[in-house]
Amino acid sequence: MVSVLTSRRVAATVAGAVLLSLSAACGGSGDAAMCADAQKVMTGFQTDFAGAGLDTEKMNAVNEKYAANFKAMAAKADGDLASALNDLSAAFGALKLDTGDSKASVTAVQSFTTKISEAGVKLTTACS
Repeated sequence: MVSVLTSRRVAATVAGAVLLSLSAACGGSGDAAMCADAQKVMTGFQTDFAGAGLDTEKMNAVNEKYAANFKAMAAKADGDLASALNDLSAAFGALKLDTGDSKASVTAVQSFTTKISEAGVKLTTACS
């Protein structure tokens, strides 16, 4: 359970870092509304993920929900912004936590951390 809790904290922290980078980036591009929406989605993720507590099934459902949200946003965007949103969708979609396999969960969170950081940089650039 400690591994899942640690994984949860890492995932929420990384999502927070992306949110902060978006806060600084929103407004400069023609896609300002979409960038602001992405910021709202990240805030929603943090709230929903925290609300899942230590229930990995709920955490995984939250991840799937936000993967779908970013995918839907990407379908409405163009160019670099669409690419960044698709990358966020893929990162959230790949994050699967399993209390029965803490090693796999830790590996999934490490991969998520890398992917969401890269997608966050891409999104910040697209929204600048």
